[in-house]
Amino acid sequence: MRIAFLLYPTVGVKVDEDSSFWIMHELLRRGHAVSHFESQHLVAEKGSPKAYLYTSRLDSRKGFLASPLSKAAVALTNFDAIFIRKEPPFDSGYLYAMQILDLLRGRVFLLNQPRGIMLVNEKLAILNFDELIPETLVTQNAAEAKNFIQKLKKRVVVKPLDQKAGSGILATGVGDSNLSSLLDIATGFSKKNIMVQRFIESPGMADRRILILNGNVLGVFARKPSGGDFRSNLSVGGSMHRTTLGADDLKIVRRISPFLEENGLYFTGVDVMGRYLTEINVTSPSGIPEINFLYRKKIQESVADFIESKI
Repeated sequence: MRIAFLLYPTVGVKVDEDSSFWIMHELLRRGHAVSHFESQHLVAEKGSPKAYLYTSRLDSRKGFLASPLSKAAVALTNFDAIFIRKEPPFDSGYLYAMQILDLLRGRVFLLNQPRGIMLVNEKLAILNFDELIPETLVTQNAAEAKNFIQKLKKRVVVKPLDQKAGSGILATGVGDSNLSSLLDIATGFSKKNIMVQRFIESPGMADRRILILNGNVLGVFARKPSGGDFRSNLSVGGSMHRTTLGADDLKIVRRISPFLEENGLYFTGVDVMGRYLTEINVTSPSGIPEINFLYRKKIQESVADFIESKI
């Protein structure tokens, strides 16, 4: 089986933090041919996507090993599967890459489906499930955002719509003397959309990352903020902990799974805080090495099983 991954730059990737590495490592262990490329390596000619490719060479301790880029672009129709694992920001380059890869629809197994990734913004997707989320406003108007916060009379978080790993997320509220200035900056002076959401209080300010594979829970772990930062993202210093799925978590998974399936989003990471859904990660969901470490598992095996079952 031949599988290609659309990835981010692999230089310096840490094996204990990278889910893509372990999925690829498992596929290689099973004897499959694995390659990877970045969005700038994509070419489209006569309606057929091609890419300059790296032959994936992985070491469980050293990470991604150096490999030369192919001298010629290879037709992606020659592959059995394309696994899209490019990280945000979701900019025009990201959009064009998805549009090119969508030309493979029906000819190659794509996960996640480019059309699903284009449609389902990781922040905005939760708006499809109003009963599962806290009070939320999306706007590019700084004055409207301020009015929403003043009426809410609660602490809020302000999020950009195109970033990842907690980047650009702010906490503020009606008592903040910098509120107007923060909203001006966040919206680029009313030129850029943001999400304003009631700040959710939870024990230890922890949230939960739930990995979902084809509608089923693959694993879950908790993240707690540390070092005086309200954000729990591991990339900004949060810590990871074992946890269990509660009734509210299972309700969320059951509620959103048909939506994910409808949009070809097979492998996703759902963020939950308290009893609320806060984000649906569809581009490059992380969590495999964390869950493996905490629970002594190898959940990448289930991902490889799924890919094999679909081809």
